[in-house]
Amino acid sequence: MIFSACETESGSDEIYKVYIAYQGADKVGVINGETGEIIREVEVDMTSGTMDNPHFVIIDENHGYWYVTLISSGYVLKFDLYSDEMIDSVLVGNMPALMALDEIHQRLYVSRFMPMMGTGTDSKEVHQIDIETMAVLGAVNIGANSPHGIALSADGETLWVASNQASHFFRIETGRFGENGYQPENFKIASDVQPSYEYNDGYYDPLEVELSIDGSKVFISCSDPAKNEVRVFDAADPNTLVALYPTGTSPWHMAIVPDGSGLYTTNRSMMNPGVSYINLSDNSVSQIESEYFDLPHGIGISGDGSRVFVTSSAMMGGYLHIIDTSTNDVINSIELGNGVTATGLAVMQSMCTDCD
Repeated sequence: MIFSACETESGSDEIYKVYIAYQGADKVGVINGETGEIIREVEVDMTSGTMDNPHFVIIDENHGYWYVTLISSGYVLKFDLYSDEMIDSVLVGNMPALMALDEIHQRLYVSRFMPMMGTGTDSKEVHQIDIETMAVLGAVNIGANSPHGIALSADGETLWVASNQASHFFRIETGRFGENGYQPENFKIASDVQPSYEYNDGYYDPLEVELSIDGSKVFISCSDPAKNEVRVFDAADPNTLVALYPTGTSPWHMAIVPDGSGLYTTNRSMMNPGVSYINLSDNSVSQIESEYFDLPHGIGISGDGSRVFVTSSAMMGGYLHIIDTSTNDVINSIELGNGVTATGLAVMQSMCTDCD
C-alpha cells in the first residue's frame, strides 16, 4: 500500500516518532510511526543560498534532544526532542556523516565521510563532541580515508569505526581522543585485503558498523556490489571472523532487533532494491521486497521490535516504508514529497503522547 503522508489520519494516542533526514531539502521530517502522518518538517538551513544536506539523525531520549549532521556545510545541530527547536550547533568540518552517542558521559562521536559520486575525500578524522557545551573536545586521525561506519560500546570506552575506502576497521579508545600521535588498532575486513590501511582498495566498501546487544560481536556491512555481505567479528579478538551473511545488493545501513535475535539491512541498489533480514538464531537470510523500494538507505526499529522503518529515495522524491516484523511484510509506504532524498533516520524507543 502507498499513502501520501498528508492523507493519513492519526489513530493512536501513543506513537513512535520517526526523525528522517531530508537530504536535498534541508529539513528533518518528524513522522508518526503508527500512521505515517507528518507531524512537522523542521528547517535545518545553516548557510543561506546553499544546500546544507542533512544526512543522519540520532536521538538522546534520556536528556530530550536529537542531533543531525549536515554533510555539505559541516555542522552538527542539536534540537529539543519535544519542541523540535534548535538549541545549539558546532562546526565539525568536511562531510560529517554518522554519529554514535554516549548518553552517560554526554559525548557524541561523528565520523567524516564516505566518497560522494565516486570522488574521494581527504577526511581521516573522527570527532568527539561535548554535547552539553556543543564543543569539539578532540579528534582521532585513523590514518585511512573516509571513516564512515561507527558504533560505540555500552560503557562508552570503545569506538568502532570502518574506513569506507580502505577495507579496514579500527578500535578506538575513547579516552585517547585528542592525544597527539595516537594510532588506533586496525583490522582487515578479510584476508585478501592489503595490509596497509593507507591504501584505498575500494574492495569491500565497508559502510556501517553495528554491535550486538551484548557487545560481543561487531557487524560490518560490505556494500561493494561484488561482495554483498555482512561480516561479523569477535569484539574481543577482531582478527577473528565469526560469521558471514550474504545479503541483497549493496547492504547499507543496519539495525539490530531489540532482543538481539536478528539484524535488518537496507540494500541500496537501483536494480535490486530491498531489505535483508538475518535471523541470528538459525543464521538464515531472507529478502524483503516492495514495488515502492528505490535506493533504500536508512533503517531503524521501534522500541518493542514490532516495526522496522526504512527510507528510500526515488527520482521524484523520498519514501518511508514500514515493515511488520512478525511477518516481514511492508505494510505501508509513505510519500515524503518531491525533492526529498530521504537518508538517515532515528526512531524514538519509547512511545510518546502529546507528540504534536
